[in-house]
Amino acid sequence: MHRELRHTYSSSFATTRANRTGSNACRICSDIMLLSFWAAVVPAFLWVGNAAGF
Repeated sequence: MHRELRHTYSSSFATTRANRTGSNACRICSDIMLLSFWAAVVPAFLWVGNAAGF
């Protein structure tokens, strides 16, 4: 029985594997930016919901 690798038939795994060309510092910076975005958006949604009366 021959098992194929998951990235050979799943497009999402294939694209994430192919896009790892950036430097380590760039990836860390993008992770920090994403975390900062969500850290700002979640309380903003809570505040807007509170202001709207929910």
